[in-house]
Amino acid sequence: MSRTFLRVLAQRRPAPALTPDAPPREELEAVLRAVAGTGGAVPGPSWRVVVTTRRSAPELAAAMAGMTTVPNMTGPVPRLKGKQLRRLAAFRGALKWAGTGGMCLAVVFSPDGGQGVPRKEQLAAAHGARPLLEAAFWAAGWGTIWEHRDEARQDTVRDYYGLGPQERILGWLFVGRVPRAAAADHVVTRPLVEVPVTWL
Repeated sequence: MSRTFLRVLAQRRPAPALTPDAPPREELEAVLRAVAGTGGAVPGPSWRVVVTTRRSAPELAAAMAGMTTVPNMTGPVPRLKGKQLRRLAAFRGALKWAGTGGMCLAVVFSPDGGQGVPRKEQLAAAHGARPLLEAAFWAAGWGTIWEHRDEARQDTVRDYYGLGPQERILGWLFVGRVPRAAAADHVVTRPLVEVPVTWL
């Protein structure tokens, strides 16, 4: 058994912060192919990824705030109250969130009725993509931060990502470089957690 592979799985961890750097498209797609595995596996990949960059952060933030368009933040802001004011505040908070790191990967559960595999089993397999993505990016020298937000169920978010009726967002994986001040600690070997094991 490869000790390198075991170390990657054991030592992966969320980054304390992320720089605006992002993996090039070729590297990102290589990571996704590796995590998806070989063809012919049952169940096959029941997830897909939608990538947004920092450039598209305002559109994502608007969708998270329940808006269909990005508000104009450069000119004079009209007097707002009630629901409009709350949505603008939500947009400002979501904009900072959506601009984390260099890119944002929405991990979407996308069940395939043609596989002959129960939906529950496909969902479990889709959830398994997260730790593999984190490990693959960690091994490639990238940092990641995983987020889950209740706003994922909003119609504006579903429309923004073009989700089908059976699809849903499991969470968002932000990717970037770990800041230089924390880079050494991010890759240092840490003691492993002991897992209770029962032998029957």
